[in-house]
Amino acid sequence: MIRSMTGFARREQQGEWGTLVCELRTVNHRFLEVSLRLPEDLRSLDTELRQLLAGGLRRGKVDASIYLKSTTAAVQLNEINHGLLNALQRRIAEVRTTRMRL
Repeated sequence: MIRSMTGFARREQQGEWGTLVCELRTVNHRFLEVSLRLPEDLRSLDTELRQLLAGGLRRGKVDASIYLKSTTAAVQLNEINHGLLNALQRRIAEVRTTRMRL
């Protein structure tokens, strides 16, 4: 259990999708008050993150921010590779034909 109510933490995790940055700021407060700033893609985690923080803290004002800095490679992952798509479609057609013969 964390005892201090005043603090700051920042962590970064890099991957092929970009860099994920998490920052926590806490100050003394009579009750537990959590404020989350999340990217749109992670908003579905809001409730789970609040429960996780409440499990480790009893009181204090907590500001948590998560940022995702995309890399150029991450943008390219979202582009359609038409050659690969055509090859997959041909392979699916082959599998269907083979199944029909069985």
